[in-house]
Amino acid sequence: MKKFSKIFLILIAFILVSCSNSKKEKQNDNSKTSNTEIITAIKKQDYNFNPKLSNSLNNDSVVSQLFEGLTEYSSHGKVALNQAESIEKSQDFKKWTITLRENLKWSDGSNITAEDYVESWISILNKENNNPNAFKLFFIKDAKKLYDGKIKSNEFKGITITDKNTIEVNMEYPVKNFDEILSNVFMFPTKKDSKIDKENLITNSAFKLKSYTDEEIILEQNENYWDNVNTKIKKVTLKLVENEILAYQLFDLKQIDFFGLPFYEIPYERRLDSSKKPELLNFKTNIFEFLKLDTENKMLQNNTLRKNLETLIDSKFLAEFILYNNSEPIFKKENLVSDQISKLKNEFDEILKSSNLQNEILTLKHNGTKLSERILASLSKEWIDKYRIKVSITGDSNASITHSTFNIGTTDEMDIKYYINHYLQNDDFSKMYTSIEDIKKDNLIFPLYKRSFSVLVHNNIQGLHVSPNGLLLIKNLLKQ
Repeated sequence: MKKFSKIFLILIAFILVSCSNSKKEKQNDNSKTSNTEIITAIKKQDYNFNPKLSNSLNNDSVVSQLFEGLTEYSSHGKVALNQAESIEKSQDFKKWTITLRENLKWSDGSNITAEDYVESWISILNKENNNPNAFKLFFIKDAKKLYDGKIKSNEFKGITITDKNTIEVNMEYPVKNFDEILSNVFMFPTKKDSKIDKENLITNSAFKLKSYTDEEIILEQNENYWDNVNTKIKKVTLKLVENEILAYQLFDLKQIDFFGLPFYEIPYERRLDSSKKPELLNFKTNIFEFLKLDTENKMLQNNTLRKNLETLIDSKFLAEFILYNNSEPIFKKENLVSDQISKLKNEFDEILKSSNLQNEILTLKHNGTKLSERILASLSKEWIDKYRIKVSITGDSNASITHSTFNIGTTDEMDIKYYINHYLQNDDFSKMYTSIEDIKKDNLIFPLYKRSFSVLVHNNIQGLHVSPNGLLLIKNLLKQ
C-alpha cells in the first residue's frame, strides 16, 4: 500500500510539473505573439486598396502598409531608398534615372520589374480611368498632352524603360525633389495585368491582406518582401471604429497600441486632455489646409473684398487654439489694431453698397470633419463681427469658399506653390509662379497652415514616426 502511495504521489508531482511547464510555454508563446502584433483603430469606411486611386489620408494610411514605392521618408525626415537600388539626376534636374533592386518579388512570388512601375504610372495618365491623381504627374514631359489625348501612348517619351530594372523619367521643367514625390502612395506600383481583388490581393510591401470584414482589417507578414529581416511585426489588426470618441477610449483602455493621425484624428473634444499625456507625440508634415474660392461668386470677384477677407484670417489663432499642436501658419501676419480693422470695415461696407451686395450670402463648405467645421466657424465669426456679412456653413457641393486639404508629399516650397495652383487651375503649366503673392493675385486665399500630426502611443512601442507626406509605416515599429 505504501509503495502504491509513493507511485501515486510521484505521478501527481509529474503531472503538476508538466502542467506548470505547459503553462509557462503557453505564456511565453502569448508573450512572443503579443510582441509581434500591432493593433490600432481606423475610421470605418470603404477602403480602396488601389494605390493609384488612393486620394485621402485615411485610405493612404492603409494602402501604404500593403504597397510601397521606390523611396520613403526615414525616421529622420530624409528620403531613403526603398525598392530603388539607386536614383540619379541630371545637373539640370530634368532627367532622372531609377534602378530597381535585384530580385524584388510580389507577394505571390513573381518578379517586380520596371514595367510594373511604368504601366502603373501611365495608367494614371489615361483620362478614361478618371484618376484624381493625374494632375500630380503633369511635371513629366508631355504627360499633360498624353492625358488630353494630344499624343498617343506610343508617342509618349516622358517615361521610358531602358532595361527590366531601369526607368528614365524626363521632366517639363527642373524638378529638384522627384525622389520625395516617389514616396507618395499614388506612385506605388500594382502588378501588371492583375486585378485589385480583396480576396486575392497581390502586394509588394511588408504585409499582405489576410482578411477584411465589417469589424476589422487584418494584415499578415509578406514572406516575399525584400526587407523582411528588418520587419519585426508579423500581424496587424486595424479595428474599424465608427465613433472617434470610442476609438480614443480604446487607447486609454490599452486595447490599441497607438491612436492618432493618419489613421484616426484625435477628437477635438479630447485635444486639451490628450495634450497633457506623456504618450503624445507631434510630427510635422507637408499637409496643407487652405481655402479654395469660387471666383464666379459676386463678392469674391472683387479683389479688394477678397484681400480684406484674407487680412482678417488669424492663422496663428487657428493653428494654436483650433489644432492644439505644433502646426504652423504658412506666412506670418501682423496683429491688426482697431484703426486698421475700422478702415477695412469701412472699405468693405462702401464696396458692398456700391455693388449692391449687401444681401449676398457667403457660403463656406467644410470637408466633412469636425475640425474643418471649427476652422470655418472661427473664420465666420471674424467676418460676421467685423464686416456684418451673411455667412453660411454647409457640407453641400456648391459653396463660395471650400475648406480643402492638400498633400503632395514634398518639402520644396516652389513645388508646393506650383502644385496647389495647378490643382485648382487644371491648366497646362503655361505659367510659373515665383511667390505666394503671385498665386494669391490670380487664384485664391492661400494655405492657412501647415499641419502637424498628433499621435498617442504606449511606451512599449518604439520606432513610431509620421513622415512629411503623412504616412505612418507599421513595418518600422518594435514592440517590447
